[in-house]
Amino acid sequence: MDDIVLKLQGLGFTSYEAKAYCALIKKHPANGYEVSRVARVPPAKIYETLNRLRNKGVVVSSSTEPVMYYPVPPGMVLARLKQEYVATIEDLDVRLQGVKPFPDLDLTWNLSGYQVVLDKMAELINRAEGFLLLSIWPEEAGLLQGPVLKAEERGVKVICGVFGDSGFRCGNTVNLEPCGSSSEKRLGARLTVAVGDSKEVVISEFGTRDETVGVWTTTPGIVLVAKEYIKHDIWGRVLVDAVGESEFNRMCRENEMLSFLINNR
Repeated sequence: MDDIVLKLQGLGFTSYEAKAYCALIKKHPANGYEVSRVARVPPAKIYETLNRLRNKGVVVSSSTEPVMYYPVPPGMVLARLKQEYVATIEDLDVRLQGVKPFPDLDLTWNLSGYQVVLDKMAELINRAEGFLLLSIWPEEAGLLQGPVLKAEERGVKVICGVFGDSGFRCGNTVNLEPCGSSSEKRLGARLTVAVGDSKEVVISEFGTRDETVGVWTTTPGIVLVAKEYIKHDIWGRVLVDAVGESEFNRMCRENEMLSFLINNR
């Protein structure tokens, strides 16, 4: 019986209404006191409950004294409820299809705390479907190694710049230690960036465990800037290695604009 009461509640009956209706199916006709006793509904609540059931068309009552109550047969009640629910669903189907979605919203969350930032980076890596661009430090690289390898296993293209030799291995890893030293000196923290599918980015400043802060955003402009930042560091390092440090330094000395861009901290 408890299961029936719960299912009736799922169809819009209150607990007292469901119990009173079941009691009347068991014993009818019955007066209010009898329904209260069989249904185990408090006497102070039974007449209020029976009136609601009568208004719903689930119970009928006599016009004589004492008032006697009868249940409308369950088949009739359920058929009417089914008809009402189907009509409601069909109406909602039409109305919901007419609701216009908002345009894509750009979201930004401020992040605080070492583990919070690290977890958000792992979430981004786990969501990636096409490619990942990472600019990370050895300590965090080790902690994110698992999610990165799983991303590669599902076919995600991973390109990673690590600010030091960490033993971190993915398909495309570049040691950016010189860039990291410069960045940490200027910022006073370990700037770390992760971009997923050109859709989202986590940018963080890893300091002490309590001082780590960051931001996660889907704002296209910020995602683009972060992506270009990582690409710049990586292709710049590859080019310097290709031409050699001495040749690169010569180019910087002889090209005023390049010298300014490289040396302006």
